[in-house]
Amino acid sequence: MRDPIIGLLLAALASCCFAAGTILQAVEARAVGREHALRASLLVALARRRRWLAGVALGIAASGLQIGALSLAPVAMVQPADAIGFVVLLAAGSRLLGERVGRRQLGAIGAILAGVAAVAFAGIEYSGTHAGTGSLAVALGLTALIAASPFALRLVRHVPTALIIVGAGAAFGLAAFGLRLVADALAAGDWAVVVVVGAVAASGSLLGLASEMSALQLRAVGAVAPVIFALELLIPVVLARLVGGERWPMDPGHVALLTGGMALTLAGTTALLQSGVVGAVLHAEPRQDHA
Repeated sequence: MRDPIIGLLLAALASCCFAAGTILQAVEARAVGREHALRASLLVALARRRRWLAGVALGIAASGLQIGALSLAPVAMVQPADAIGFVVLLAAGSRLLGERVGRRQLGAIGAILAGVAAVAFAGIEYSGTHAGTGSLAVALGLTALIAASPFALRLVRHVPTALIIVGAGAAFGLAAFGLRLVADALAAGDWAVVVVVGAVAASGSLLGLASEMSALQLRAVGAVAPVIFALELLIPVVLARLVGGERWPMDPGHVALLTGGMALTLAGTTALLQSGVVGAVLHAEPRQDHA
């Protein structure tokens, strides 16, 4: 039985785990030389660092919670709740680094909470019927192509940082929608689909992780994270509408709640990620005690 409220709570908890893992991963990525960007050697080097592995473990736990959330609530409700995790980053910056939280940051938190609440009341429905296998394959394939494009382009020329960022967002969006399909396959007891789509979601996570870590070596978090989050939010929401069986409201009031809620969530998240408090957390230098 679907319970959207419990689904939202699980999504919020998952986002907190993702955020905690991001803190660990980001500081470790900055300790690795830039020559490893968009190379397998980046993940190999990071895999030798205990705190980075702890961040990965938190991400895996968050994925499990996310699957639980997606089994109870539509993608368009779950994805905005991922922004709750950025409040964890803000709290970490304030508490651990002594950074001051001002009115702008508090306003951003209010915008995120209001946005998530608005989307929750927008009347999104899940029909339980996906598009055909062919349509799903095309949608997933096109998203995967965008996600992999920075790595393919690197073989022939220099890759613009903007493309690395977009590739990371597409990869995480692919992973998020893949988790939705995994949740549906688990509910149906279709283990073959669980394995196949789970592999797609895992591949998306790895591509996104490599691209995000590479981008964070080249650009400040305020220029990287908002774009990645926007794509990670919007791509699975759109895919769920087009091929995932979700029905969006048609009356003007509910449409306004849905679009306004998404806009508020994105605006609040961008404000937090561009603040000095969150940036201080993700730019903090790790102690050299893990080698």
